[in-house]
Amino acid sequence: MIVVLDTTFFVLHYFSRDKRILDRTREVLKDSRKLGNRGIVPTIVLAEFYALTHKRAGREVAEIYFTEMVRSGLTMAPLSTEISRQAAILRAKYQERIPWGDCIIAATAIVNGSQMLVTEDPHFDRLTEVTPRRTINIHS
Repeated sequence: MIVVLDTTFFVLHYFSRDKRILDRTREVLKDSRKLGNRGIVPTIVLAEFYALTHKRAGREVAEIYFTEMVRSGLTMAPLSTEISRQAAILRAKYQERIPWGDCIIAATAIVNGSQMLVTEDPHFDRLTEVTPRRTINIHS
């Protein structure tokens, strides 16, 4: 199984104090590294998460988390020409209602043949091209 991980997943993983949430995020990370599976982190997610962490916890923490993510064993997916094209197609199709970052993340899932996009972001619910999965339901 190919899984794309969104910025909101890492926000929960690194900043939640809820044991139930942390157990579930750890499970997703473990499953995405199993033989035959692949967890993908779009590089735009690295940028978004670094900026958010820097704002919330400072530069040193942002550097630590960034390094952990890069060395995690997950696949880092840089912005390619094909991902760029697919992101632009999504942005146009949804009449610019989906932010560019989310278009790039969704395009990364599409280009890599991902069966699942792990996110808490409601923007992805509008897209018919990807299957968002709420691994963490914080309202239950």
